[in-house]
Amino acid sequence: MILYIEAKVIEDKPGILAKITNILAKMNANIAAFTTGIEGIIPSEVKPKTIRMLITIEDKEDIVKNLSEELKTIKEISITNIRKPTSIDVVNLKYGLESVIASEAEI
Repeated sequence: MILYIEAKVIEDKPGILAKITNILAKMNANIAAFTTGIEGIIPSEVKPKTIRMLITIEDKEDIVKNLSEELKTIKEISITNIRKPTSIDVVNLKYGLESVIASEAEI
């Protein structure tokens, strides 16, 4: 299962991704891939920052519900979206094109 997670950064400090991976580890999630990106060409100029994550988990569907509840406990971020990714999400994160605006028809 592949998940697309989008979160607004409330408090920008080191260790946010470490907290996310620790939650996955505590849940014994079998992570096959983990890709992240930050909104904007110059991330320091975007306020509030948006972190986008594409996580491939080789586990059952029930982990998704538990994961979304656990991620809400991280005080530095506010989860805005957890869903299955679209093809544009995958292309954006894989190639670092968060700043490119394109529709799926253009790709």
